[in-house]
Amino acid sequence: MKLKTVVGLFLAVLMICFSFRCSASANKFIVADIEDRMPLPGTTVMSRNGTIVGFTDNNGSFSCDLGDMTLTLRCLGYRELTLKAYSDTVFMTPDTFELQEVVVDPVDKPVLKLRCYIREYTTGTYGNDTIQLFGEYMADYFLSEKKVKGFGPSKRTPYIRAKRLRARHKNAAGLDSIDRPDADEEFISWVDICSIDPFRHTVADSVVDGSVGVVMGKYGEFSSIRVNGSRLTYTRDILANHKNHHWSPGFFKMLGFTVDTSEMLSKEIYLLDDKRKYGPNTLQMATYTMEMTIKSKWVKKALRTKEPIKTYSTVEVYPVEAVYLTPQDAKDLEWDYSRKDITPSPLAPRLSQNIIEMLDADISN
Repeated sequence: MKLKTVVGLFLAVLMICFSFRCSASANKFIVADIEDRMPLPGTTVMSRNGTIVGFTDNNGSFSCDLGDMTLTLRCLGYRELTLKAYSDTVFMTPDTFELQEVVVDPVDKPVLKLRCYIREYTTGTYGNDTIQLFGEYMADYFLSEKKVKGFGPSKRTPYIRAKRLRARHKNAAGLDSIDRPDADEEFISWVDICSIDPFRHTVADSVVDGSVGVVMGKYGEFSSIRVNGSRLTYTRDILANHKNHHWSPGFFKMLGFTVDTSEMLSKEIYLLDDKRKYGPNTLQMATYTMEMTIKSKWVKKALRTKEPIKTYSTVEVYPVEAVYLTPQDAKDLEWDYSRKDITPSPLAPRLSQNIIEMLDADISN
């Protein structure tokens, strides 16, 4: 990763904050699937005003002082749920949506161009200040599981074609302002690290028949695969290979930052084809959730705070178009930024009123 990108990434992180805090005497509840009672890790928990409170852990549990708060639960492939009263177990209902057809690749067209509608929610807090960030994007992925010049298996990250960004600032003194981040130079979002696996995989018969396919990491469950009909859900816990489920990347320390990553989870839903295969050509939607605590003398001085910065991010990816290309056609389109419009996916859930207010606000800059 280039130094400029790393620095830019942290400039973005500095803009990420939120205002809700859990108390020491927190209530604990479990979020689970209403059909098979399996826990749902990585469920995003939002407060009444649309900021992210946190995520359920690997056991699907979440601890927080509910008080009179209304919480919204969002989990990939499930209907959004509003929680107004405490319950020790909360069940979410699988969403019903029409799966898109499998896109078949011609032999002479090895590169899959996957156009995606992406949403990014980031919230966090430092001191009494809060910043809520929202972004909408259209992005292209150029994916190939074959060795194609310029488009090999290692190319997995998106090309951003269009974006719309908003930031909402609040503090204890009553500030409540909405602006547009400097997207061209200073703002680098987590969208850039949301990769898609270019390979197609075959599912074991036992998983198709109802078993859960599990791969263990060094310190816990790294991935799981579940099949329900023709829908396959693949979950990965990136921190399963890190002790105590925490990771502090060393290259950040060289820049004067201490970053404690306590959540880095991805979930993907695929359509399983008639050969028990799934891959980018059958991807229906994906989410990436991240939780971090950032400490830095420079950050504290810049933000005039003595407290660490707690951040939460959720990125949702929805493919809206898939087409296979020849290497030359893919090369011609790789740097084509002529299309600027944002086309939401019909599978994306409704936006909260708070986000709608941010998007409709009169922005002067």
